[in-house]
Amino acid sequence: MFKAISELGVTIRQGQLHLIAAGPGTGKSALVLNLALKSGSRTMYFSADSDAFTQYVRAAANVTGWTTADVEAAIYAGQTATLDAALQSYGHIRWNFDSSPNLDEMEQSITAYAMIYGYPAIVLVDNVTNVDAPEMGEDHAGLDALCGYFHDLARKTESAVILLHHVTGPFNDGTAPIPLSGIKGQIGRVPEVILTLHRGGTEFEGYCLRVSAVKNRGGKADASGFTFAELTWQPERMQISD
Repeated sequence: MFKAISELGVTIRQGQLHLIAAGPGTGKSALVLNLALKSGSRTMYFSADSDAFTQYVRAAANVTGWTTADVEAAIYAGQTATLDAALQSYGHIRWNFDSSPNLDEMEQSITAYAMIYGYPAIVLVDNVTNVDAPEMGEDHAGLDALCGYFHDLARKTESAVILLHHVTGPFNDGTAPIPLSGIKGQIGRVPEVILTLHRGGTEFEGYCLRVSAVKNRGGKADASGFTFAELTWQPERMQISD
């Protein structure tokens, strides 16, 4: 976990459900990728929102310090030996790139992971609305039931389950603090921790990623979103740091 987020009073705990919500392009996928890479924790990553090529580029940029443009150029030139070598140390992360995984498939992936490595310490679902679960419905009640399923999964596997999710229209530009009420579908009942993200800074002065704890059963929270931790963010290198 990042020091600035820990100082906010937030801890990512195994056996609990966490929700991270933000507008498109605000950095929620970058944040959890950095968490998975830097923690060294056993991780099962369901990347429904981004394909294998995109995640390879992001991860390679993060661990090498190259820009994503430089990584893509190396791929197209067939010169990936340096990138592949840099990523070899991150075998603790296993990926599922199904664009709409169903619950049975997700359980099978986690079970297969557990048979080889033990249950993952972290399960990432990017994004929860991509999960194919028609039996739970498509409305608010369905999303709430889906959160209940993942909450139960966290308890059974003793994994820290982290769901990525969207926000309502007024907060999609990602420039203002997002309150608990800004989460799409109002699915704030079940998760133990809910973080919302917005960005600060500019291209010229440098960007920062601002993380608000709008719900936190294990510590302080501010449902308005106006209390936040600030992290340095280099989007072109997919790097987030204190």
